[in-house]
Amino acid sequence: MRAEQIIFESRGVTARAQGEEYINDIDPSDVLTFQDVIVLPQDTSEFETSEAMQAAVAQTIPNDAETIEDNSFNQGTKAALIAQLTDKSGKSQYHVRYIRAIPSAGVHTMWKTLRGYKYAQGAQKEMIPIKPSDLIKDENYRDAKSLANDVVSGTVNQTTGTEYEPLAAIMKQAVNNALTGASTPIKGAGPYFNVLQKYAGEYLGPIALMNANSVTGDTSAIMQAFDLQSWSGSKVMFPQNTTMELIDSVIQIPDGRSIQVSSKISTSGGAASSLSGIFKQMTPEIQQKFPEACNIIELLATESAVNGPLKVAKLLGIIDQADVQAMAGLDKASKNIADLGTDRMQKLTQAQGTGKGSLERDDYRVFWHALTAVMNQVIPVVNAMEDFKLAMLEVLNNNQYVQLVTKGQQQGDDVSLSYFTKFPAVYAGSAQLVNKNYFATGQKGRIGFKLK
Repeated sequence: MRAEQIIFESRGVTARAQGEEYINDIDPSDVLTFQDVIVLPQDTSEFETSEAMQAAVAQTIPNDAETIEDNSFNQGTKAALIAQLTDKSGKSQYHVRYIRAIPSAGVHTMWKTLRGYKYAQGAQKEMIPIKPSDLIKDENYRDAKSLANDVVSGTVNQTTGTEYEPLAAIMKQAVNNALTGASTPIKGAGPYFNVLQKYAGEYLGPIALMNANSVTGDTSAIMQAFDLQSWSGSKVMFPQNTTMELIDSVIQIPDGRSIQVSSKISTSGGAASSLSGIFKQMTPEIQQKFPEACNIIELLATESAVNGPLKVAKLLGIIDQADVQAMAGLDKASKNIADLGTDRMQKLTQAQGTGKGSLERDDYRVFWHALTAVMNQVIPVVNAMEDFKLAMLEVLNNNQYVQLVTKGQQQGDDVSLSYFTKFPAVYAGSAQLVNKNYFATGQKGRIGFKLK
């Protein structure tokens, strides 16, 4: 599922779409490309304290990434906006703006520009919402035409009544193509090629499937399996909670039955990153066939982000009970590796590299450094297990939902989109644990995976 982020496509940094650029006020060769915005906190208006906000920011930004503070925090700033951009070499920068709280109206007027940079396309150019979470904020079922109207209505600025530019015309043609089954190239869509596939495909695909009968692949097999003569009368809903990690939408066919849909782009590899979703699909038969691998998956998916790695590491013989107890008894405020109670934990932690300057940061803690070391010892051992790879694929392919794939083709500034289905959703490749959440200054979630 998509994480809910309060992103408004209006004025300012939070308005920007992936691929847009900022130019240095002094050096025009210094160009930053916008990637994403994260709003903290995501489930309330503010943290209890400024210190809690700072800790959340530190856990969100990778410890080896360049961080630029747009303004200074104080005891009254209990929320933050983080913009991720990349420089010309592709290296990430994280720009942070501290605010008192997230207002009920959203954050779209709170961050005009990056300090020292100007928006490359000029302040007069407005962007529209394009992510499903921007456009669809409820769990109501919509037919294809209603969904299309809601998407198109998102191209109108509700304050001024005028269309956002330049994506308004692009989205209108993309929606019309999906409704009619046309493959007419979308003029001027080249700069937005990736986001159209990645985000817009999540609603354009269902529109095309339900209304145009133009979606290829296993669509006839889906209709046969559900005894459908046509998709007429079907509706789609986009779940807003995080309990359906592998599902992006649910299509309700005319007799009331539901078809779960996992939306992908044709080059994405087709795997969700949540081990929690994998565990929920696990069957007793698969557990019996791959007992050790399934036990590892269950521990990493259901135990806490601290206990899971420690229990798996102990199971694999990487650490023992004394090491686990050393972690449990460690003063969480310690910055001294010597405070770890066993030689093995000290050596593992000393061998675990950190980003430049991490050891000197205020939020550095030996506990997180040691946990990162343990996780990074677990990952190659698990990834080398053939049973883990087989178990992951068997669980992934034990499903009854549709994979709805968006395929984009770009020629110059023109983009063509088409859609095809796989049923049941088919996953292939080698499952690999990937660490993006553990680092010496914190931790921001359980371990995830990718298919490679």
